[in-house]
Amino acid sequence: MDASTARFYEDNAQDIATRYESVGSPVAKYFPLAFVPGARLLDIGAGSGRDLAHLLKSGYEAYGVEPTDGLRAAAKVAHPELENRLASAALPELGMPFDGKFDGILCSAVLMHVPDHQLFDAALAIRALLNPHGRLLLSLPLTRGDNLVEQRDTSGRLFQGYTAEEIQLLFERLGFQCIGRWDSDDALARAGTSWYTLLLELRTTGSMLERFSATVPSPDASAKDPVEGAEKMTQRNDKNPTVTGT
Repeated sequence: MDASTARFYEDNAQDIATRYESVGSPVAKYFPLAFVPGARLLDIGAGSGRDLAHLLKSGYEAYGVEPTDGLRAAAKVAHPELENRLASAALPELGMPFDGKFDGILCSAVLMHVPDHQLFDAALAIRALLNPHGRLLLSLPLTRGDNLVEQRDTSGRLFQGYTAEEIQLLFERLGFQCIGRWDSDDALARAGTSWYTLLLELRTTGSMLERFSATVPSPDASAKDPVEGAEKMTQRNDKNPTVTGT
């Protein structure tokens, strides 16, 4: 996250936390599809702690990282159970929070704040935290209702317009396979704003050279995947009217 974006979140932390806490988690409906019960998870960009608290309540061994001091403080006030489960870290330099080795990672509404020259390093940092066959559930804006100037909103926040296809290709090059996609409305009902959510699984391990030279199967090739049923219901256009989100 660049300096201008970080400054906005720090200066407005309490208002942002209050707004996030006013609506339910827009990605919680995907947790049972993405993560096995009791999995060890990391929420990158935990914000107000809403999603992290939901993960804990659902029985996961969940931890989070959030770079904004004010948001971390607000999260612990709203969700005291997050004490000792939140650390300060930001992409692309995450390090190994809580000793790494996670079964799954949630990265919701985060990567759009990562400059394009840091996106590859951010993806590598995420990969380094996952166990083999670990899952990544990420969401990014599909459309936005405001007019950006040089990829920034009127508050100076960076909003890179990464498409689902670009993000999927990037992670496939790093050994992931896309096994689900959902498109959904905005939880805060902002006009013209919608989101896409991708579920990816780390399939390739080994050296960097092996990861880049490996042929990654297409999302349709994994007929025996445990979420195959979910894949068929969560194609790009999300034709199932019961699978909606915010």
